[in-house]
Parts: sequence; structure tokens; C-alpha cells
Amino acid sequence: MPHVQLDAAVAGPLKCHYNISTPTESSAKSIDSHLPTLLFIHGPFIAQETFVAQFNDPNLRRFNLVAFDLRLHGFTEGTVPDNYNPCIAAQDIVLLMDALKLPSSHIFGLSMGSMIALQLAIDHPSRVVSLFLLSPLGLAEPKEVAEGRQAICDAWIEGNSGEQPDEELKSYAVEGGMELVSRDRHSSIMEALLTNVMPQAMTNWDKSHLREYRIATFDFMAKRQPLTKSELAQIKVPVKLVHCLGDVAYPVEYSSEFFRLLEDAGVNVSLDTIPDASHFGCCEDAHLLNPILHDFIMKNVKTEVPDPVEGVSSPWNEALSWEQLQSSFGEEFIVSGIFSGMRRT
Repeated sequence: MPHVQLDAAVAGPLKCHYNISTPTESSAKSIDSHLPTLLFIHGPFIAQETFVAQFNDPNLRRFNLVAFDLRLHGFTEGTVPDNYNPCIAAQDIVLLMDALKLPSSHIFGLSMGSMIALQLAIDHPSRVVSLFLLSPLGLAEPKEVAEGRQAICDAWIEGNSGEQPDEELKSYAVEGGMELVSRDRHSSIMEALLTNVMPQAMTNWDKSHLREYRIATFDFMAKRQPLTKSELAQIKVPVKLVHCLGDVAYPVEYSSEFFRLLEDAGVNVSLDTIPDASHFGCCEDAHLLNPILHDFIMKNVKTEVPDPVEGVSSPWNEALSWEQLQSSFGEEFIVSGIFSGMRRT
């Protein structure tokens, strides 16, 4: 399980868990310096394994794919300061890029990760080639969504505050979180991700880390300030927004308004939608998302990339029983070419 030590002056040191996949290696020690690099920033609750369907896609494995766990997520070790925000998280990414010797990269930001990706492009423009933002959170949090996140957060904290955990409250928090991010909490891929993440959650968000849990999973999103036009105007790279039309929390108008703000700020931005997809559309609806991602990256690369290689695997296949998951996805995944090795030009 690869880790790298990051000495963040503001937020405190971090032992960051990461994974690198190249066209030929699922768990590589370094990137292939001749290929473009795509860096993934996950959303709340579930860490880097959220991107298992992207790392298993032969078309996307034409690039270097890099993922990592944010503070208080997955297997990353480190504290969360009271002022933890997208600026601090973006600085962590700069340190990670330096440690792993990553070049300027294409950034994939999911949900909460989109906030960090945007901040990275504003504060550290030389690190970013393009932004691909799935379920982007570019505006202030809607009041009703913040209230839902508050209920989830309060239930988890109350459920873990006593001498004995309250399993009913904890279960309520978990179900609420899954309702926010998934179309079908009981789909095979979401069940696998949930089974995998719960041991992490019991360690990262136990009784001794409840203050940090609130900061990292609630305050970080619900108390965010929307980016101003002058801040957005500093983004000089192509931006792709993808809105999931089955998102229970954010209507398409939310992303459409952010799209207009970016346009008004002079950003080269486009907006796509995925029918019926949930907030974490990279999971259940990867067969629809991955071609959009692939085509966007190919449009913004200037170097040759290899043809897709059949039989690629992700760093999380064993933990998530990926072979079993493949058989449960259905014909649409095979037709899309994600698992068949079908080539795209």
C-alpha cells in the first residue's frame, strides 16, 4: 500500500496514500513520463477506490492515472486543522505532485473534489492542463442540501459519542450518505464500495476524531464560499462540467448556473449531462461517463498515446471483488468497451 510523506506547513504533516496506474501496470512506482497524466480527486465519504471503473477502462488506461486519499479519508494519515478548506487541500496536492514527480496534469474532480480542483487551477495554474468536474460544486451549498448533510453529520457524531456506539444512528448516517451519492445504494458496485469503506470510517471517524470528521465531511462543503467572477477568470485551461440528471440533491439548473458563471468569466467551458445518473456518476454509470472523459482528455493532449491494452486492472480489484462486479453490470458495460478492450480512436 504506497504512501508518501508530505510536510505541509499550514495543515500539518501528511502520510498520503496514493496509487499510480500506467498502461501496463496497475500499481506502478512512477508514471510513464512520455504520457499525459490524469489525477483524480475523490468526493466525500468514499476515497480513491470510487474510481475503480475508470482505472479498469482500457481506453482511459492509455494515460497515467493517479489517485490518492484526502485528509481523514481512506488510508491517508494526518490531522485536519480547524481551517481546512479547498486552498489547503489544493496545497496538499501540490506537495503530492512534487513528491511523485507529476507533471502538469489533467484533473478529475468529483463532487467535493471539484472544489479542490477549481482551487488548484486558480492558486497553482502551472499544475493543471484541464479540469474535468463531475457533479461540480461551484456555487454555494443549497439550504436543503446543507440541512441533509447536517443530519448525516449529527447522526454519525451522536452515534459515536457515547460509551457504546449507537448502531441505529450510525446506520442512519450511512444510509443518508449513500442516498446523497448513489442511485441505488444496493447496486453491486455501491455495496462493494460501502463494504470496503466502513473499516476505514470506523478508524478515521471514531470517537477521538469526531471534530475532524465534522470539518472534513460537513464544514468543508456546507460552509464553502462560492468563487467570485474574478477568481474564476483566473482559470485558463479547458473545463468540462458533467451533471448527473438523477442527482437527488442538485438539479441540472445548479450546474447550468455555474456553467454560465464560468462563461461570463471567460473560461473555456462546456457542459454535458448523463441521464438518470446519481451524484457519484463515475460508479454505476461509468459506461456513460468514461467515453466523455476519454474524449475530453484526447481533445486536450498534444502527444501520442498508445492503443488500449486488453486485460487492465485497477489497484482495488481484489479488495472490491471486481471480477464479480463485472458480471453484474450488464450488457451496456460490455457494449461500451470498458471491459472488452474495444478501441476508440
